[in-house]
Amino acid sequence: MITNTKSASVAGEQAFDADTYVAEFLRQSPDFFSRNPQLLMDIEVPHHQRGAVSLVERQVQVQREQFNDLQQRLNEIVDVAHQNDSLSELLHDYSVGLMSAGSLDEVFNFTRTIMQKRLKCEMSSAIIRRNDVVEACLEGLTDYVTLADDQLCQSMADLHTRRAVYCGYPVSNRVEQFFPDSGNAVKSIAIIRLADASSVQPFKSDYRHAATGKTFEQNQEFGYLAMASTDRERFAPHMGTDFLSRFGSLLSARLAVFY
Repeated sequence: MITNTKSASVAGEQAFDADTYVAEFLRQSPDFFSRNPQLLMDIEVPHHQRGAVSLVERQVQVQREQFNDLQQRLNEIVDVAHQNDSLSELLHDYSVGLMSAGSLDEVFNFTRTIMQKRLKCEMSSAIIRRNDVVEACLEGLTDYVTLADDQLCQSMADLHTRRAVYCGYPVSNRVEQFFPDSGNAVKSIAIIRLADASSVQPFKSDYRHAATGKTFEQNQEFGYLAMASTDRERFAPHMGTDFLSRFGSLLSARLAVFY
């Protein structure tokens, strides 16, 4: 038994050496099949679906599979490029619309229109921090915007809202705050924190509010914008949040003039 085992081992090593030798020979002799063209048709290569096929057929099959794989990757890249182009256009249109809005009501109504028609968002809600200017500007308060005091906004800064954007499955208290009449319809939710961007703080620190004459505050939070869906994967935890973060930054920049 020991002798047979050793013999099998030696035979395996010899077979491996032979494979290595043949492979190296073919690499160093690229014209081998040109000098022996009949071998291309005589050599049969095992194929798990079609049985034995010729070397030429097998080579063509491999190249076709590689081509199809590359074509699929290219199509995926093109699809992503189209999606990015569409999102870039949406952000541009949203920026123009925000700048054109003549009132705080128009800001939120336009935001909801964009979310419903362009983002296909089923449910939306906003909670923003109350102050004298905001209350005066929201005499015709839109039905999806709720004013909150500072304590409520601060209490919401937990695991689900301290980041710029939270995407995931609904937490009961968050659903009740943003969508109290939704029942169990909400299956996924996105919460965008609306806050003063640090990149514009140095610019604003030298200016005063046109209505109150007070200097702009630093590092302040304006509130939260929430989107919800009946689709569990619409705002799944693994989805990217770059677009929603930029969307929130644009709205935050527009809200800053009211604080």
